[in-house]
Amino acid sequence: MQALRLIAGKAARRRIEEKGLTPDLVRLVLGASGGPKWLVLKGLDQYLLGDWLPKAPQPIDLIGSSIGAFRMSVAAHPEPAKMVQRLEDTYLSYRADKGVTAEAVTKQSYDIVNALFPPEDAAKVVANADRRPLNIVAVRGKGPAASNHALIEGLGVLLAAGANLMSRKALGLFYERVVFHTGHAVPSSHRWQGFGRVDIPLKPEALVDAIMASGSIPYVIDPVTDIAGAPRGNYRDGGVTDYHFDVMWDAGDGIVLYPHFYPYLVPGWFDKSLKGRRVRGEALDNVLILAPSDEFVASLPFGRIPERKDFGARPDADRLKDWRKVVAESGRLGEEFATFAASPGKLMDRLEMAPQ
Repeated sequence: MQALRLIAGKAARRRIEEKGLTPDLVRLVLGASGGPKWLVLKGLDQYLLGDWLPKAPQPIDLIGSSIGAFRMSVAAHPEPAKMVQRLEDTYLSYRADKGVTAEAVTKQSYDIVNALFPPEDAAKVVANADRRPLNIVAVRGKGPAASNHALIEGLGVLLAAGANLMSRKALGLFYERVVFHTGHAVPSSHRWQGFGRVDIPLKPEALVDAIMASGSIPYVIDPVTDIAGAPRGNYRDGGVTDYHFDVMWDAGDGIVLYPHFYPYLVPGWFDKSLKGRRVRGEALDNVLILAPSDEFVASLPFGRIPERKDFGARPDADRLKDWRKVVAESGRLGEEFATFAASPGKLMDRLEMAPQ
């Protein structure tokens, strides 16, 4: 069984063929929204983020929203291998039986992020900006979507969903894109200025709040407010505007590496059910997507990758047993990637073309 798919845009394929797939080729790494879906990538992250990419001599920008912000934040730490494992340990410490209200979920989520990034490790992430500049994507609510009243915010979410049906640009009426960054500037800045983007230099004391904001799903978790160094307001999940990202990334003479749980990209959170809104063409030109194969996913418990609805749907002990099996199996993705990176001929035979 082939566990890993490798899907490359035109320029990425050409550069890989010319130079080989080495850490020196990577200019940017992306992490998508998706909650517990990331568990299927844990073994790949352990190898890519913890072992392979640290060998690169050049700076590599890291951009993530929601759970992708968690993953890219651990990759930004000077000891990423340790931090990837810590992310698994802390993430799997969540217990649905402690309550599923927004207040209970928020408290447990803060406990997890604080355990992942105590102050000394948050400082190390920000101080590592010359090597691994970090960019955490969130949104700030506008109009009814900015309300502290759940019913009014809910109305704002519904209005935003309706506006999005007509045009993704209409989301800008309800949400402002926010990027918390440790580098001198946001990478490919001119390529994704939409939704009134606001760039905020990330302070060590704001890292936990920025990560929490990036994963603050309406109805599920309380919004994050008053983040250090940021304008006042209610900050929410970055996946609202950047679920899987739809940006024409600038990679120079290198590539954008995208370890992803799907072989396709959905632009925003409200686009999930809109089959016609998939990222194609030039936006994928510089990108190499690494995704689990359908056959591999079918071999997992219940024939699928973990989902957010799993929380509370089954007893924690049963859920965690299956999730740990997924994590164990995910090591095959890292092993296959290592094999292909070391064998250019096999790699080129397995490269699929990104959708045009």
